[in-house]
Amino acid sequence: DPLADATYIGPMARVDLRDELHEQVRETLEQGATLLLGGAKAEGPGNYYPPTILADVTDQMTAFRQELFGPVASIITARDAAHALALANDSEFGLTATVFSRNLELARQLADELQTGGVFINGYSASDPRVSFGGVKKSGFGRELSHFGVREFCNVQTVWLDRR
Repeated sequence: DPLADATYIGPMARVDLRDELHEQVRETLEQGATLLLGGAKAEGPGNYYPPTILADVTDQMTAFRQELFGPVASIITARDAAHALALANDSEFGLTATVFSRNLELARQLADELQTGGVFINGYSASDPRVSFGGVKKSGFGRELSHFGVREFCNVQTVWLDRR
């Protein structure tokens, strides 16, 4: 119940989105991932999908190759920071990324090399009207918020006066 005070995670926007997410989870499990939590559609009416954690996800699986719009976390193991960067950039999508590290110099270096519209260091994706937000690759074109976002909603007209 999204109106209940005890509800921490509410339903998805539409039943077709919930069903598509469930199909992506099911495919990933069939491809060899390990289910650690969730992974089953809730019984009864509504579009609720339980928080789900998939482990042992590889770069050939559905959960790696497609965007999962719902409460699903995929655990993908990297050998080191360079391999993690290569895995992150081996995607058709690029909305945001998060780098968690005690080594802020390394985190900043990785942020510079990540092919995403935004990078958060030691924190999660956030929205602030002072900072632009948007993706690259198949995750979008242009920006919203900040002065960059305001320009996305403007029709610019050029007027050229030839004084010859």
